[in-house]
Amino acid sequence: MRLRIVALAMALLTSTALGQTVTTAIGGNPPTLDPQLTFNGFSFHVTNQVYETLVRITPTGEIVGGLATEWSYPDPSTLRLTLREGVRFHDGSPFDADAVVASFQRILDPGTVAPGRFVLTAIQEVRAVDPATVEIVTATPFAPLLSHLAHPVAAIVPASLGESLGRQPVGTGPFTFVRWVDGSEVVLAANADYWGGAPALAGVTVRIIPEVSTQIVELRSGGVDLIFNIPPDNFFALAADPAIATGAIDGWGSSHLVMNVAHPKLADLRVRQALAHAIDKALITEELFRGLARVGVAPIPPTVRHAADLEEPYPYDVEGAKALLAAAGASGLRLRIDLYQNPDLESVAQVLQFAFEEIGVGLDIRVQDFSAYTQAVQADDMELAMSGWGTVTLDADYALYAFFHSSQVPANNRSRFVDGQVDALLQQGRDVPEDAIRSAAYAEVQRTVTVQLPMVTLYYPQFTYAKRPAVQGESIAYSWILLDLRNATLAD
Repeated sequence: MRLRIVALAMALLTSTALGQTVTTAIGGNPPTLDPQLTFNGFSFHVTNQVYETLVRITPTGEIVGGLATEWSYPDPSTLRLTLREGVRFHDGSPFDADAVVASFQRILDPGTVAPGRFVLTAIQEVRAVDPATVEIVTATPFAPLLSHLAHPVAAIVPASLGESLGRQPVGTGPFTFVRWVDGSEVVLAANADYWGGAPALAGVTVRIIPEVSTQIVELRSGGVDLIFNIPPDNFFALAADPAIATGAIDGWGSSHLVMNVAHPKLADLRVRQALAHAIDKALITEELFRGLARVGVAPIPPTVRHAADLEEPYPYDVEGAKALLAAAGASGLRLRIDLYQNPDLESVAQVLQFAFEEIGVGLDIRVQDFSAYTQAVQADDMELAMSGWGTVTLDADYALYAFFHSSQVPANNRSRFVDGQVDALLQQGRDVPEDAIRSAAYAEVQRTVTVQLPMVTLYYPQFTYAKRPAVQGESIAYSWILLDLRNATLAD
């Protein structure tokens, strides 16, 4: 342990000569800095600077090498990867095939209780062919495997360090861990021995600032250099400030109104159609989000592979909605909507409350912390729920299988939607490697669910950020959790 502390101190001293420190702000304290034991953006924002995956996704959606340099399929169920040689973990231990095997065995072990384990459960075996080659075997062909290997939970960790990784992260990435002050900051230093070349920055400080207003004050005063997920009014105020640079990016996210089709109040398709017709999506995107969101129809946004370009089957139509309710004998209906604490979702729920009142449907809004919300939406008495989802792998399988496959009821398929043909199409999308066949299968799934309404896709939010113009060379792909500072600089 003493040698490791000395090594980290030397890395910090060495990196100080390389440049300055960029400071970012996030809204909450990371629950852990072990990427295998979290499914939380606050953690991933930090762990993605420290750890690396075998492959990664570029801002254009291309899968490129990370800790693996090339790959092939000896057979449809086996992925063979050639590992980058000469790489070491921050503590000096070697990165090799044995380390990869141990890392995957750790996250796939049910005893690890990894919340993101589901991302990798298609994997049946990981084996070392030689020190620089691994094979990943799936029980059946799994077409989106490479995309799943780019997910932050698939980061390669030195498994022998076990639980200590949560507080003392050790990866192969461009920045090394220095300290974590709970509720205040996480400090990282440049990895002078990084295989891709030492970063120009001396380090990265991630400050934990819950209030957006405080983040903005700190940005303007120079206390932070980068902030993310900015409410529209604040964003446009910052965009008008010549001392601040801003950006809005089409991300991987989508926001939905989930309907429990197994609930007696919502089992009649006409009731779900009435609710869909009552929603003015353009009002939400243009008035509430001031253009920083796009109207949604398909369950996944256009940035995701195999997203379908669909016409809206249930356009805004108040009178049509009232007629459908009357035909279904549902006049005087009252519903409850569940959501977790999130300013955007809470604002949208209030818009829905007003919209449903216009057609004679009462709506009670129940806001809970995320843990309580997760339990509530898995209970059979759930009626409606608001949900935001990021298709982190940028592959349709990640969202569509979770949302609509019968095996995912109720953990992810909270609408309790069960359709044998949809199940078969979703399985085909996993089993068949040809993109054209996958696209056709996923297009049919999206058409079916858009008509059958287990959920209404409301909008695709844009990802927003603001920075001091002195920060240059950063890369942000789809979300703040994928901030890449390997090539970033900070001018004096």
